[in-house]
Amino acid sequence: MEKFLNLFKQSFIAVREYKLRTVFSLLGIAFGIASLSIIVAAVEGSYNKAYQTIEVFGPESILIFSGSREERGVRQRRKTLTMMDIQFLKQNMPQIKLIMPVLYIDDAKVYYKGETISTRVYGVSTQFEEAWNWYLIEGRLFNEEELRTKQNVCVIGLYVKKELFPNEDPIGKMILVNRLPCKVLGVLSKRGTTPTGRNLDDRILMPYTTVMSKFNHDFIYVNSIRIRFYKGGDVASLVEQVRYLLRESHGLKPGQPDDFHILSPIEIIRFLVNLTGTLVLFLGLSSIISLTIGGFVLANLFLLSVNERKKEIGIRRAVGAKRSDIIIQFVIEAVIITVIGSVVGFLLAVVGAHLLTQVAQFPIKFSPLAFILAVVVSVIVGLISVLNPALKAARLNPIEAIRE
Repeated sequence: MEKFLNLFKQSFIAVREYKLRTVFSLLGIAFGIASLSIIVAAVEGSYNKAYQTIEVFGPESILIFSGSREERGVRQRRKTLTMMDIQFLKQNMPQIKLIMPVLYIDDAKVYYKGETISTRVYGVSTQFEEAWNWYLIEGRLFNEEELRTKQNVCVIGLYVKKELFPNEDPIGKMILVNRLPCKVLGVLSKRGTTPTGRNLDDRILMPYTTVMSKFNHDFIYVNSIRIRFYKGGDVASLVEQVRYLLRESHGLKPGQPDDFHILSPIEIIRFLVNLTGTLVLFLGLSSIISLTIGGFVLANLFLLSVNERKKEIGIRRAVGAKRSDIIIQFVIEAVIITVIGSVVGFLLAVVGAHLLTQVAQFPIKFSPLAFILAVVVSVIVGLISVLNPALKAARLNPIEAIRE
């Protein structure tokens, strides 16, 4: 044990003495470890975000949008879903626990006491809270009578409350929504942002009948349909059943593409995995390149170090040090440098991840696994890099080394 401590002390002194070698080696390892740590944290964060999103979205729920996936990709707004589709699905699928239409108005202008904001208005039913597991923290949702009679009532999101009612109670106040007087009945609880960064609290809910009659002037078409199934069913097979019934309802022939798009928990996971994959590919290449360069730098600097330290190595061998002692000392030096490099790299990763989260709203979650992986990888790189220089140093002839 005393021998090992003595070797560790000598290795630490060597690391401190050869500062330039240490700094270059440390930086090479640190940049590679930083990229690797962000990859691990990004993957963990993405999966964590995916399961959080599914929990919010509803693991046994789906949302059907008008228009095909391609049309939504180029932001076309063709309406293909109808109130008759809702009735047809309800009649033919006993697995449906609840189903409701969803209408929306983008960039609606909302006025209150000289303040003006733009938000999105959603037309929903009285089942909104149960459909989305999203409940009010103040006031109440509109009731069936207000839905049936197309009343000018609404529920606002927390962002809207913050912007229009920073210092007063919004319940019972009248606001103008695209110049339509509307009474505020309640306030939604906080929901945060979507994986793409959209603020879910920036919204106003109104009875869908009110939106149909006083904004859209259309009682047939809806933007989307929200469905929640009873627990225990296979969501993938239920999605296929919904798809089959909607194609039948729309009179689509075999070979014709769907004129609607179904968003399910499976789609959400696929989206987040693809989103993460791009970052992982980029940072993965960066980390491989950085660690490879770091390893080469470390190996070359240790080889130069062997030439510079020939006399020191020769003296140590002459006074009784074994070849294994020389190898162990070089290995310990490499481990010290790479462990410090992994710590520096991990700290750089934390800073980089913070910037990434701030700029791109990307989900990052650091865990002990990320740090442990960083240390293990850096030590492996160090051991591989130092192996040849250590063997070369151990094989030096003591007498020739001292003469040089």
